[in-house]
Amino acid sequence: MEYADEADLAKLFGERDKYLELMKKAFKKEEAAADLMADIHVEPSRGILHRSAATLGWLCGMYVGAEKLIYRALAGNPRSDIEWELKDLLGTVNLAKSGIHLSEGQLQLSLQGNKVGHGLISMKELERRQATIPELVQIAVKSRVRRMKNFTEAKLKNIADIEPYIASVTPGSFIITIRFGVSQQHELPGFDSFEDTVEPLFNNLRLLDEGQFYELEESIGDADDYRAFLKAAKPLAPDGNHISSVKFQADAGDKLEIVSFSRTQASFSDIPMPPVPNAEVDYRTTDDDISRTGILRVADALDETECVLVTDDDTKWELEGPEELMDDIVRTFFKRKVEVSGKRMRKTNLVNRIRLSARVDVRAVDYTGQPAS
Repeated sequence: MEYADEADLAKLFGERDKYLELMKKAFKKEEAAADLMADIHVEPSRGILHRSAATLGWLCGMYVGAEKLIYRALAGNPRSDIEWELKDLLGTVNLAKSGIHLSEGQLQLSLQGNKVGHGLISMKELERRQATIPELVQIAVKSRVRRMKNFTEAKLKNIADIEPYIASVTPGSFIITIRFGVSQQHELPGFDSFEDTVEPLFNNLRLLDEGQFYELEESIGDADDYRAFLKAAKPLAPDGNHISSVKFQADAGDKLEIVSFSRTQASFSDIPMPPVPNAEVDYRTTDDDISRTGILRVADALDETECVLVTDDDTKWELEGPEELMDDIVRTFFKRKVEVSGKRMRKTNLVNRIRLSARVDVRAVDYTGQPAS
């Protein structure tokens, strides 16, 4: 216990090497204690001690030792609740052996509504909501990283390693347990607790639900991330019909934190958005004539006449041109397969852009390649 306490302190100060060294010492001590428990009938002590030792082994990267302890405990007569915890830990250890480290922290997502039964839910309603969670978590953690004393832009690149995993499905309204994993734990030392991962997510969702949009933008700290957070949060929100309630809860150490997300999807249209900056934009038209064929789609932008052409290889090209020409293209050929011609343009960090001219050749065809009626 003393080694584990010292390890927690080292982790708090970001001393990862010292943390691992102390945790390995704690693991060896606990493993030796578990070795003394030969009598399989000494329960629940035997199961608890093996689970504790295996957990320490997982935390310090001694996966083989942790796995052996779990199998030895399961071969005995562990109490049913300890058996379930051992099997859950075995899954976590196996995942860690493949290169994914799961954190100790977790949160639960609870959904209620007309499309929810006792432990059942429409797959469509679940998928559209759980798909937004990775981006919401990453944006929330990025805002916390920016406030670190030793913040560097390089640290932001590691945020993409944080990935939510569904740990189990629990009957009730409909509850799934979500745990967080990173592919390379050492790149984000300490990011495996409620305070580092879940707390900023809960704070942002709470500000959004309460309509404190200025405070939310300040908390996120980046206008682009603020817009991305709102875009990702909208499909998570209740629609007021199929899903009437979305709730998150997590163990915050000494208390249970709960966020009820009651803002409906329809209300997102009233949320004020920061202006999209257009300063420092450097457009340069090249001398290259270019022609591309693909499906014409309206971009997710403020200007409804701005289009995106998605070619057969999924490359996206932004199109620009005179307003009357763009408006005609959007109205006439939207979602059809077209061929466009013009001058290739370059823009800072964006090269797939075409400036349409009077020479634009637009031929509308249906998805089979035949002339449209």
